[in-house]
Amino acid sequence: MTLLLLLQQSLALPIVNGNIEEGFPTVLALGADFNGNTFSACTGNLITPRIILTAAHCGGNLPLELVISAGSAFVATDVQDYEYALGFEDYTIHPEYRELGTNGPYDTGEYDVSLLLLAEEAPIAPTLFRSSLISEEDEGIPLKAVGFGITSSNANDSGIKRSADVILSSVTSMFVEVDNNDNEDSANICSGDSGGPTFYFDEEREQYVQLAVHSWGDQTCLMQSGSTRTDIISEWIYDYIEEVHGTRDICEVHGYYNDGECTILPDCLQEDPECIVEEEVKGACSNTPIDMLVMWFIGALALLPFQKKQKT
Repeated sequence: MTLLLLLQQSLALPIVNGNIEEGFPTVLALGADFNGNTFSACTGNLITPRIILTAAHCGGNLPLELVISAGSAFVATDVQDYEYALGFEDYTIHPEYRELGTNGPYDTGEYDVSLLLLAEEAPIAPTLFRSSLISEEDEGIPLKAVGFGITSSNANDSGIKRSADVILSSVTSMFVEVDNNDNEDSANICSGDSGGPTFYFDEEREQYVQLAVHSWGDQTCLMQSGSTRTDIISEWIYDYIEEVHGTRDICEVHGYYNDGECTILPDCLQEDPECIVEEEVKGACSNTPIDMLVMWFIGALALLPFQKKQKT
């Protein structure tokens, strides 16, 4: 626990010993563009077409009006060459958010999460977040940490999307924790990765699902990090989703019900119309091959006595 004395939250936590990531388009750089000078302060993940999940401390003490008027979310691998810049309409912090260190040097804070509302829908499909219980049974599973942070505590290379394969070391009542020693090349998050997602690959959903939000790490980025669990904040997220989109059904919000494909997910609150097979109306005609074969067979049987009589 002595490492907690070194805990530091930074507007700049990046991926240490990771790789440049050209995938995961929902992972966005949060920052601003001042006359062509673009910078990234934090990371966020798109969880609906208009809502970004990020860390509460990313807003710092900035006035809400300034975050909305000057801030942007960048769809990019490198913020200096971004594909889209998306503006904000609203920003809300979890009502139980408590900053790291408020109760002493060993305090890692609570509910370090916030939601950014985009002024318009993003041109990319959002990802799902985990609402089912995260427990000690999940310890040891492989995770994917993604962010726009620096690559070491003394580096100045934030603004490039990187990812690292890490292991879920431990689960607490508030965080999923990752120890560098458990990972290949001692990978972990660092400054500038704050607010970014930790994903796991969900076999049932056959896709990467977010299960935590990067919250804190040690000052050297070489020992341990903690990310706020999405399961403990899921009801708060769904309340905001309903306020924005008019429904708590994430499958409806993501457009799964009208995409021409049958989607069966535990997240859906109703059956996808594409999965419903209408029952054949009784007495109706059918031209299926099986029905035609049955009719041919019955007709052939009816002719058998007649054919036998002809032979006699």
